Amino acid sequence: MEIVTSFPAYFVGFLHTLLVMPTLVYVVVIALFFGLITNKFAGVIFIPVLAAAVFIAATVIGPVVLNNAALTMPAFDLAFAKLAAACYVAFLVLDAVVFGIKELVGAIIDR
Repeated sequence: MEIVTSFPAYFVGFLHTLLVMPTLVYVVVIALFFGLITNKFAGVIFIPVLAAAVFIAATVIGPVVLNNAALTMPAFDLAFAKLAAACYVAFLVLDAVVFGIKELVGAIIDR
């Protein structure tokens, strides 16, 4: 039960770490791409899973490409599960916003 009750505090900290510059670029690019390829409302529920997986892969591969660091895989434990859930929630909101704006602009243009 502690996992569920501690998630809101973890999520707020996760949102603060998303505002760091390289991570923010990853988030904006991934959110825009996956938000624009979503074509149905049902996709708003399922596409963020793929966006979260791409984000986690980008945070693992990013230091390897940019800083020539060693490739280290994340440990698949409770902290990783919280990270994946927080990524899903963040991309769910971002995907819904981008999808809503895209649908609104499409409705205005079709008039």
